[in-house]
Amino acid sequence: MQVYPINFTAQTKYKKTNINPKSQNTTPVKDGLSTAAAWFSFGVGLDYVSRHYGNFTKSPMKNSLLLNGIIGAGAGIFTGTKALLSRNRD
Repeated sequence: MQVYPINFTAQTKYKKTNINPKSQNTTPVKDGLSTAAAWFSFGVGLDYVSRHYGNFTKSPMKNSLLLNGIIGAGAGIFTGTKALLSRNRD
């Protein structure tokens, strides 16, 4: 019986990198603002659709803008902080 040597060089060939090519072109502020805008737009749009095409809500538009602004700001701050921390780690 013949025993063949184990070659470990193949493992270093497939080394995993954590660099996302998309994240190199964006900043944490841009990520946070785009996330905040997306959440705000989705919330206001959903409120508009539910107000005009269904009788789900009777709240005024001011409440929708305020509530979705708070949700959007929270999501934007969370995403920006997460992007900033992950950028500092690399």
